[in-house]
Amino acid sequence: MDLDAVLAGCSSNDNVVRKQAEQTITAAAKSPEILSQLMQRLQSAEQPQVRQLSGVLLRKHLRSHWRRLPASAHKQIQTALQQRLVQETVEPVRRAVAELIASIARLTVPNREWPGLLEWLHQLSAAASEHHRQAALQIFSSLTEVIGEHLQESFPVLQQVFLASLKDSSVEVRRTALEAVSAMMPWLDDEHHIALFKDLVPLTIQVTQHALQSGDEITAVLAFETFLDLLEVPASWVGAFFPALVKLSVESASNTQLELNTREQALQVVNWLAQFKPKQLTKQQLVKPILESLCKLCAEPDPEDHDQDDQLSASKFASQAIDTLALNLQNKWVFPHCLAFAKDAIQSGDSNVRAAACTVLVVVAEGCCDACTSHLSDVLQVVVRGLQDPEALVRGQAAFALGQLAEYCQPDINEHYKELLPGVFHVMHDPTPQVQQQACYALDAFCENLGPDELQGYLEALMAKLLEVVRTGNSDTQYSALGAIASAANAAGASFQPYVPAVFPVLQQYMEATDSSMLKRRCRATEAMGLMATAIGKQAVMPMVPHIMQAALKGMSIDESELREYTHGLFGSIAAALKQDFQPYLATCVSAALASCNQDDGTFGEDADGAGLAASPGSTSLGEDTSEDEDDEDGDAAEHRVNVRTGVLDEKASASQVLGSYPEHTGALYAPHIEETLNMLIRMGNYFHCQVREQAYTSLPLLFTATQQAFPAQPSGEVSRQVQHVVDSALPLLLKAFDTDDDKEAVTAAVLGCGVILTGAGAQSCQKYMEAMATGSSMILNGGAPCQQIDSEEEDEQEAEADDEDTYDEELLGAVAELLPIMATALGPQTYGPVFQQLVFQPLLKRFQPGQPDGVRSTMIGALAEVSGTLGHNTAQYVAKVLPILFRELRCEDGGNRRNAAFCAGVFCQHAPDQMQAQVGHLLQALHPLIQDTANPATRDNAAGAVGRMLSSMPLQLPLDQVLPVLLTALPLQEDFQEAGPVYGALCGLVTNAETAPKVANLVPQIVQALAEACATEEVSDDTKRHIGQTIAHLSQQYSAQMQPLLSALPAEQQTAIAAYAA
Repeated sequence: MDLDAVLAGCSSNDNVVRKQAEQTITAAAKSPEILSQLMQRLQSAEQPQVRQLSGVLLRKHLRSHWRRLPASAHKQIQTALQQRLVQETVEPVRRAVAELIASIARLTVPNREWPGLLEWLHQLSAAASEHHRQAALQIFSSLTEVIGEHLQESFPVLQQVFLASLKDSSVEVRRTALEAVSAMMPWLDDEHHIALFKDLVPLTIQVTQHALQSGDEITAVLAFETFLDLLEVPASWVGAFFPALVKLSVESASNTQLELNTREQALQVVNWLAQFKPKQLTKQQLVKPILESLCKLCAEPDPEDHDQDDQLSASKFASQAIDTLALNLQNKWVFPHCLAFAKDAIQSGDSNVRAAACTVLVVVAEGCCDACTSHLSDVLQVVVRGLQDPEALVRGQAAFALGQLAEYCQPDINEHYKELLPGVFHVMHDPTPQVQQQACYALDAFCENLGPDELQGYLEALMAKLLEVVRTGNSDTQYSALGAIASAANAAGASFQPYVPAVFPVLQQYMEATDSSMLKRRCRATEAMGLMATAIGKQAVMPMVPHIMQAALKGMSIDESELREYTHGLFGSIAAALKQDFQPYLATCVSAALASCNQDDGTFGEDADGAGLAASPGSTSLGEDTSEDEDDEDGDAAEHRVNVRTGVLDEKASASQVLGSYPEHTGALYAPHIEETLNMLIRMGNYFHCQVREQAYTSLPLLFTATQQAFPAQPSGEVSRQVQHVVDSALPLLLKAFDTDDDKEAVTAAVLGCGVILTGAGAQSCQKYMEAMATGSSMILNGGAPCQQIDSEEEDEQEAEADDEDTYDEELLGAVAELLPIMATALGPQTYGPVFQQLVFQPLLKRFQPGQPDGVRSTMIGALAEVSGTLGHNTAQYVAKVLPILFRELRCEDGGNRRNAAFCAGVFCQHAPDQMQAQVGHLLQALHPLIQDTANPATRDNAAGAVGRMLSSMPLQLPLDQVLPVLLTALPLQEDFQEAGPVYGALCGLVTNAETAPKVANLVPQIVQALAEACATEEVSDDTKRHIGQTIAHLSQQYSAQMQPLLSALPAEQQTAIAAYAA
């Protein structure tokens, strides 16, 4: 083989020649003889490109033969490469040699097979030639990135090298030093080593400042990337540099003389701190200056012909940073500054500033939704003014802001629909397509949450305009309008039926479109068709179903995951509308869902159904190809890559969801498909992606319920064999999620699923799973589940213990709060009492602490009340510890907390009257403001329920002449009719009990009136009404003369109701 000719061929512009040369080299590289020839050319070839190519080929093939070469050859090669690096004058060749040295060093340094290398590199880093200094740093960087743990004993030396290099007069050396420092950071896991690098921080800041001042933005970007690595170092001293880093970051992001890429990279420091060190930002009072700069940046106009896909504009990356702050900091730190800016900016004479006022509201709407809701009038004043602005840019952002507020400020914003919808309709007619699109989005968000009554007066005008846009608008506007039609149909319900003749053909036309450019609109039309079908109901949609299903099934045959995803949703909606009449389509739709679950998602390297797909290929700062042959003992060749087609993930999630919808709506008719669906949902419950697992967990209890309907329990109460099979398949998976799943939403679905199955199957059927269910619930209450662990392991102790509401997941804890009383009911007080005492009460007590969010405390107190209702007199042992908490919550600003505290206090009075007697006076005083709270009827009802339980359990200990008149003012109940039994039952008891009847005789007319009104109230249970009817019948027999005029004065419907239930 003529190696020189082959090497020349590798550099040829002729593809055929180059490919033949590469094949020749690959074949020759199987023998170690090629190595000496390449080394010779690397050392002595006259042409630089030959020397460079020889170095690259050596790096690629030397490692596969390295272990088979004798030690003498190792030493000879190492020495020759060190000499070559020092002597080489051409930069590309020198870099190739440095990469080759680094590649061999990764094999030899861990085994101490290249003595003197690190000392030589240290000397080289101080050489007179800047090229040699840079080469030394390149090798250091490559080594530390891959085998950093083997260099830890040399960290003191490396620290000195980096300190000197960051002060180097050469820009290239300083730049390479930054890369080396970044590569070192992940290996700093020892306090001594971490302390060594403290001095690098101020020096890196100086390097960044110098680079920015001299226009060296490449170095500045590297420096900002280095800061991100530095911020992850687990050391408390890092916080001392936050003010300087934030100042540098914000000033650089605001510097219009810099490239947008540099400014965006600078702002990543703020984004990182907001996500992982939010407490430090607030403690060091850094939030206000950050927001002041970011809000101003939102007003910076985009460059002409700017493409956001290539590079975000300043207003875009600034608004994203505000969004990150809003999502990760408490509202009080972010919202006041943003609202103040918006109120001032909307009055500016500059349209960009006015648009920024609305942009800021757009990005805080989600993270600061509570504050936005509390200050909704002020926020909406800005938005309404923006909708009326003469500039399209401002109108569009105002409409976008309104859509965000409609999405995140529910339900309060619905109260303003009369003042807001006309403004949205106005911009619907805007000549600017983008403004029209944002108006459609706002309508979509609004309509999604409005009821038929609110929407009724606007529906005709709304549909006329939306259909016009769908027919004539551009593609983006049509897409948004289709979404608004879907939401309008969903909100209007049966009231949408008059618009179906006009809407159906339009949606059908989109569903039958085959052009690829129409795909997104076809998906949106498919979604709208499904929501319309559900809204108008079975009778109205039935004639259209064959046409809908035909178009949808055609879409399933197209190789488009997104369309299949939306089509599964459509099928689920049709099933919801038709119920058992969906049977003719059931087998086809189930098969389609199973096929989607079996769809190849592009994963490889591990079983795609496994939960452990997490592999990323290694890389080095020198950009080398690390692929090796199978003989590589270092395992570099064992790396595997994972590539996932995310569209298929969404399709699998949609299919998993609909595999729950079908059994939910078809019930016993689903029997033929139970086994194949169960097997698939178990597979999907073990899938690696959380979204798919969540849908599988959600669908399993729906399948369980359908199985119960298809195979009812035996007369003895024992569940059928088929139901037991589903229980034994589903519960192990759901309970495993408690212990292993790292996604909170998925675990929440698993917890709720356990509750459904336990409720339906009973304790006997679930007996062998009860211990795991109880311990898993306790673990979640304690915050010990994998899904509750803090994402950043480097979170300092103070932040980890902070009471920031964002560190809690109220939905997960709420699911556990629902499961606890279900377990109590299933097991009964004797069995569950010890379990509650040993595993649940103490973790539950922790969730009552003031540092917990209002919602968590409220939910947990409600759970305790429900459990106490089942435990009965066993509740007495908990009264002393819980009662002070209840008194505190009865004074809480949040109505939900007051409501559940009143409920729990009443249950305590009912089941532990001896322990509660001493607190009667205090409790009545605490409940009095709640009973008079006419603005919060649900809270008032629960307070009335608490008093009712007190009257039933300890009537002689209460001052009836004072308590009863106040209770009667709280009637009738308005929202929480579960309190009807305790309230009206107490009144019945008072007038029929021989000891209390004389004490309340003067209030009998008011009591009878309250009882009669309840008896005619639809929401009151039949049991309570029967109790009322029997009580009034008893009073009529004993006190006929007094009762007759009272009953005669009642409205006719109340007299009829009393007579019916008295019988």
